[in-house]
Amino acid sequence: MILEAAIGDAYGAGFEFQKQEYIIENNDLTRYHKHGMYTEIYKRYTDDTQMAIAITELLLEENDWNEVKVADKFVEVFHRDKRRGYSDRVYNALDASKNGSDFLKIIDNRSNGNGSAMRAYSIGLLKDVNQILEFCEIQAKTSHNTIEGISCAKRIALAVHFYKYKLEKQTSLIEFINETLKENEVYKITSPIDMHGYFTTQSVIKIVSESDSMQHCLKKSIDYGGDTDTVAALCMAILSQKENCEKVLPDFLYEDLENEKYGKDFLIDLDHKLADKFQ
Repeated sequence: MILEAAIGDAYGAGFEFQKQEYIIENNDLTRYHKHGMYTEIYKRYTDDTQMAIAITELLLEENDWNEVKVADKFVEVFHRDKRRGYSDRVYNALDASKNGSDFLKIIDNRSNGNGSAMRAYSIGLLKDVNQILEFCEIQAKTSHNTIEGISCAKRIALAVHFYKYKLEKQTSLIEFINETLKENEVYKITSPIDMHGYFTTQSVIKIVSESDSMQHCLKKSIDYGGDTDTVAALCMAILSQKENCEKVLPDFLYEDLENEKYGKDFLIDLDHKLADKFQ
């Protein structure tokens, strides 16, 4: 799950907010591309995966969450491996913080962006839906303490849970999310896909609900444009758990992905730990 999300993140980063003509010309799943703003983001994952790593490590370490513990983990993971892709709001708050308490004092947490959703997928591996909702809300409040920031994180985690525990034999993904969150959303894709949590999760849920191939989904999710790294990462994370989905991806996505201290092998090890805990 983490490896697939990182691949989607790293590949999608090369197309983030690029012009549609550039995407059409280059999105052919043959090589990684450099980010349009941060040239160091090349064959490397961004803040999306780094924050998801923080959430995953906390999930493996702690059964009792609070906002300080979540923020502590965000700060720890950021400082051991600083990388670009964060909004200035979050990057500057993390950079100025020594611990989670500092972060919570500094950060403006009134965002409706998709940051709380982009890191929430591993929470969906939990068996208890009420615990999923609780953990999603706790982690969202650290930086996205808004109705939308909280609900969009829940949508992504619930999508993972739905496929992990094969609930498609009972209902549809969208019906499950609507029923669980007491919503009545009609999910649709708005292209280019905005960084707002609502539009990101609307699009991601719609895309994965109709996908039966990770490779086709990766290309399609990026073709829509906009916040391509986040959308691709979330689609890959969710589809990694979908039973009726072809999970073959081009070899270069694995072979060329970064593999330094917190690179490919580290991500694979995290996935193994998740598999051991959530069999």
